[in-house]
Amino acid sequence: MRRSLRKVSRNVQFVSFSVDPTVDTPDKIKEFMANYDLAQADWQFLTGYSQEEIEAFAQQNFKALVRKPAEGTQVDHGTSFYLVDQDGKIIKVYPGFQEVPLEDIVNDIKILQES
Repeated sequence: MRRSLRKVSRNVQFVSFSVDPTVDTPDKIKEFMANYDLAQADWQFLTGYSQEEIEAFAQQNFKALVRKPAEGTQVDHGTSFYLVDQDGKIIKVYPGFQEVPLEDIVNDIKILQES
């Protein structure tokens, strides 16, 4: 994805939010990034807030479910990419797990930058 985005701008930044902040420590996030060659990408992985805060934030800002059940270790959550403009407005939502539409994302970023 990073190579595809070089075509559009260096002003594009990826931000991911931990859905399990008690488990996703900065060290764990670094380890995760290294496994996916994300250490060199312009990709910020955020953590350091409470479980309640991320659940409310996801619902209020992205209309997305994040829920950590009382039993078990898995957090229920979506895996979408959101194109967000400079004012924080969500422009478009893309599938983020399988068949990620990279070409569509790049084209939509170009359109957003031109407007």
